[in-house]
Amino acid sequence: MLNIKKAKVSLFILLVLCFLVAGFFVGETYREQADHAKEKAKEAATIKARLERWIDNSE
Repeated sequence: MLNIKKAKVSLFILLVLCFLVAGFFVGETYREQADHAKEKAKEAATIKARLERWIDNSE
């Protein structure tokens, strides 16, 4: 009976560690996507500003 309890505790600890590692990788991926989205937003704002200046200068 004692071995079954030890096995359950070990499996629970292993499961918790797996979730921690998975959470780390998910968080890292989310941060990378957020950074990429910020870069794209900056690029879009730059292009918009250039187009507005170009339109203003052509008038």
